[in-house]
Amino acid sequence: MKKLYILFIVALFATLTSHQVNAKEEMQYNIYENAIENPNRLKSDLVNDVKRKPALILPFTQIQEGDKILELGAGGGYTTELISWSVGKYGKVYAHFLYNQDRLNNKRLSNVVSLRQHTLLELNTVLTENNINENALDSVVIFFVLHDIYLNKEMDEKLLQTLYTSLKSGGTIVVLDNAAKKGTELEAIGTLHRIDEEFVISEFKRFGFVLDGTSDVLRNPNDNHTKPWGDLGGLQDRFAFRFKKP
Repeated sequence: MKKLYILFIVALFATLTSHQVNAKEEMQYNIYENAIENPNRLKSDLVNDVKRKPALILPFTQIQEGDKILELGAGGGYTTELISWSVGKYGKVYAHFLYNQDRLNNKRLSNVVSLRQHTLLELNTVLTENNINENALDSVVIFFVLHDIYLNKEMDEKLLQTLYTSLKSGGTIVVLDNAAKKGTELEAIGTLHRIDEEFVISEFKRFGFVLDGTSDVLRNPNDNHTKPWGDLGGLQDRFAFRFKKP
């Protein structure tokens, strides 16, 4: 009888734990759905959803409510908004090179800090100005600009060191970019605006990051990597990597 009771308790605990895990996962997916369906999103962004697939990419980032995120190359702010809605009012998004400042009008994205204009060679100084010290960030997002960072000669050991030290242990760097032919490394960053994904993996691993996940949701097997990414109407072959700081 005692043995049956113990087995019952173990089974009950396993069931409750499973329900708790499922509830947490469901809650996590809800923050992404709520971000995508936010009524304040711009109509132009909704059109871009077809190509950018945020319903699949946001879960891949594993960004959570309350996270502190650094976004490199925020540009027009499409991703900035989605991350802003995802991390919620207790989170923070530090946006580098957010040229569409209109998104911040009337405090519509009150948790977004638009970093002052600077080259990434100054990033460590700018982060310090914003009280972002070592082990402060949950994630760094680099969407479709890593090849530009290399093209502008802003990627160096100092920048990688800054990104590494600013992340918490277990923090991530999520990289999306346009795939180049394997083995070409940086040859196509200027002509085709593409980058060799194997080179990207090797560089981040070299600096101590672990490849924590990949996704094929933006892949296009019909892209032979010989044309500029713009020639494919935004449906070029794109890789998605998630690196983790041990």
